[in-house]
Amino acid sequence: MNILKSSILAVVLLVTTNTFSQTREITFDTYANVSASKASKYLLADNVALRDCPATQCQKLTTLPIGLKVRLLEKSDNIITVNGVSSRFYRVKVGPDSGWIWGGLIAQKTLVSKSDPTVLFVFGEKGVKHSADSDTLKHYQIRAVKHGKEIDRLTLSNRELNFENVINLGNKGLENIDDIIGLTERSGDSCDVTLDTLYVVWKNNTFKKTNVLAEVSDRFIDVVHTYMAEN
Repeated sequence: MNILKSSILAVVLLVTTNTFSQTREITFDTYANVSASKASKYLLADNVALRDCPATQCQKLTTLPIGLKVRLLEKSDNIITVNGVSSRFYRVKVGPDSGWIWGGLIAQKTLVSKSDPTVLFVFGEKGVKHSADSDTLKHYQIRAVKHGKEIDRLTLSNRELNFENVINLGNKGLENIDDIIGLTERSGDSCDVTLDTLYVVWKNNTFKKTNVLAEVSDRFIDVVHTYMAEN
């Protein structure tokens, strides 16, 4: 009986290890390899711990607010996985100070609201949802930030979102809508293979997700097609 339990445990650990080994590492360019502007990113979470070395047990120097812009100087050797999100620690410069933060707390994409430039939309991974009877889904998050304070957030479950193709369409002349954000789902290992696009509407300081364009406006289909043709 003990041998059977040990065998089952070994299989479970093997499956778990294989699942997480397939998780994409969240990576960022550092100032050593790119320009200062390309090495500058925004924080995805609030109260992010700035530490004196690249590990969770290191001393906390201070905490940083969501939406803060930091410059990435270098990255650690070890990859840390938390809830299916894998990244390294990055040494960042914040004003005259520097320290280490985990890359999972750095936004993978940041957009500025076209209706209010003081509002930032920060995007990133939140975790992984495993199910025995369905595909493994990732949780993604979008947070709206203004002056270092979170206004609203939205969690999306998807197989894989391509952050390179996240774009703010503006309101494209539609009334009572501030911004329309398009997100593209990615399939497989190639960034060139894409599936459906879903849309997030920003209206009255609130996010709304829609897969059906008609839910936004009868004009939205024509607006999107025109925008894609022009760009």
